[in-house]
This record gives sequence, C-alpha cells and structure tokens, in this order.
Amino acid sequence: MPKLTRQQIIIISIMVLVVLYGLYDFFIVPRTKSVSVDFGKKSAELETFTADVMANMTKGPLSANDTYTINRAETEWKRDPFYEKKSFRDWRMLKDPKAGKDSISEPGFNYSGYLKFDKKEMAIINGIEYEPGNNLEIEGYVLEKISPDRVVIVNKKSRSRFEVSLQD
Repeated sequence: MPKLTRQQIIIISIMVLVVLYGLYDFFIVPRTKSVSVDFGKKSAELETFTADVMANMTKGPLSANDTYTINRAETEWKRDPFYEKKSFRDWRMLKDPKAGKDSISEPGFNYSGYLKFDKKEMAIINGIEYEPGNNLEIEGYVLEKISPDRVVIVNKKSRSRFEVSLQD
C-alpha cells in the first residue's frame, strides 16, 4: 500500500468527521415534534384581549397631547412633501393626453437612455432603442435628433416638433 501524503490525510480525516457528524445527526439527535395549535382557543384569547383594549381606550378623556396629535393628523396639508409638479404633470399627461397639449414634451414618450458607439447614437424611448430617422413605436412619429439630455420627435401628420427630456 502506497504511503499517503499529508494533504491526503487531511482530506480523509475531514471526510471521516463529516460522515460521523451525519451519522450522529441522523441516528442520535432526537427529532422535534410538531406542536399542535388550538385555533379556537387562540381566537378566544385574541377576542378577549381586543375587548380589554377597547374598554380601556374609552376610559377617561384624552390628554392635551393626544388631542393635538389627532387634530393635526385630520387637517389637510397645505403643501404635500411628496408632491413633485413634474411627476404629477407626466402622470396626468399619460392618463389624459389631451390635458397636456400645452406642455413641452409629448405624452406617452419616456426618454430613459442615451447610447453612443463611435459615431452611432441611439436613444431609449419607452424601453426601445432608436436611431435618428427611425419611426417610433407609436405611429406617426419619427425620431429626428438625439442628444445626451433630450431628443427631438416629429409628428409626421402635423409636422410639429417637440423635445423630450431625459428622465432620471
């Protein structure tokens, strides 16, 4: 029998340890038993807890701090901190294209990316890549010009030109 190298001895000893642990885990360690839950009992406990909370909430008048907090929560905001005019305008134009005729960009176009390979430029509009002169997915529109921050789109029927800014 050939003599084993140090590396082979280490690998074989690790393998023996893993096999011994597997045997220990499979045969010696007791398996956990599933605990049955009585949902009727838990439901009754929950109902009594809820009744206790409701009974204690109605006891006594509210403190001045609680009254102030409730009144502030019920009043309308003068300025919504999450409101952005640009986002709302874009959303409104997508929902009702006739409402946004006076805006700079045509509704329904989302310029989301700019690519440049050597001398070839591409724009990603509504998730599709276009080159200058390509017809857009929405009929009657042609991509005329591409720049890193905006594209120029032409309506073939009305010959109107408009710019769509790059969306962040």
